[in-house]
Amino acid sequence: MQNIDSSGRVSILLVKTSSMGDVIHTFPVARAIKKFFPDVTVDWVVAEGYTELVRLSPYVDNIYPFRRKEWGRWWSPATLKQISAFIRLIRGHEYDAVIDLQGLLRSGLISLAARAPVKIGFAYAREGASFFYNRKVGSNDADIHAIDRYMQTLLELGIEAGTAVGYDLAIPQAELDWAEKAVSEKPFVAINPNARWETKRWPIKRFAKLAKELHKREGLRSVIIGGPEDIERGKTLADEAGDCAIDLTNAGGFGRLAAILHKSSGLITNDSGPMHLAVALGTPTVAIFGPTNPKRTGPYGMENAVTQHPLQCAPCYKRVCPTLHECMEEVMVEGVISSWDKVKKR
Repeated sequence: MQNIDSSGRVSILLVKTSSMGDVIHTFPVARAIKKFFPDVTVDWVVAEGYTELVRLSPYVDNIYPFRRKEWGRWWSPATLKQISAFIRLIRGHEYDAVIDLQGLLRSGLISLAARAPVKIGFAYAREGASFFYNRKVGSNDADIHAIDRYMQTLLELGIEAGTAVGYDLAIPQAELDWAEKAVSEKPFVAINPNARWETKRWPIKRFAKLAKELHKREGLRSVIIGGPEDIERGKTLADEAGDCAIDLTNAGGFGRLAAILHKSSGLITNDSGPMHLAVALGTPTVAIFGPTNPKRTGPYGMENAVTQHPLQCAPCYKRVCPTLHECMEEVMVEGVISSWDKVKKR
């Protein structure tokens, strides 16, 4: 089995195209590689919509946007031309290793295109992607956190198990200046009532009650965050919470979101991408979980907290609840505040 010579120049390609939380889980991998090899280039293939997010990591040298939606019509001459140019770009770098953390057919094909002598991926990758790897690692144990599973791939590069997990994200000064003006009232807590799945969403009325309670108890104003798809929920929450909340839903890109989270006293959130970004920034985080497993995708680290109502059917990973959505409906404001009290003291 070929090993990588760490004494010379090393070039490694990471393939993690989406989604927001999974991309953030990959940051510690890039950091560990940069810390281990004296002279290394770390490049990254990521979905075009997440390039700004990856730029927050100081450990990534080159970013290659993967235009998944645009390339859906792969049979058109224009698209084939773009895909061919993308493949030539990847092949032209002569990587020593490629690490596919996406584990799907398209990412496996990118790994193949890289022509690296060392191709690392998960043995349990879907869609036959593991066929393209010559180093297969990892267990799909449901109770192993995603970050720890990603870090297992580093063993194939000679990086020891137990390497410290870190991020060291760099927020552009312009975004920090914007956040300072956008939220002049300090301190404040960020709240995220959004999640991609309906079943991951704690009721808006509970978030509103939470915002009012935090304002009453601690004088904390709640800043509502979210993306363009969350505008309606943000407005509904702002209307319900009244003067206790400021709605900054769809305020800008990942840089602005990171700046808000960085300047906040903490984040209270559903299971979502912003939860992982807050963790990466060292922002105290309380996560409300229902249909998913916090051991696998919860806020990483002992300094954060999870609020969850235990049920026999959880985690079910269903996007639509066939019953009464008790896993979220039974999470009370008092329990969330109790978790908040714990993380803010740490």
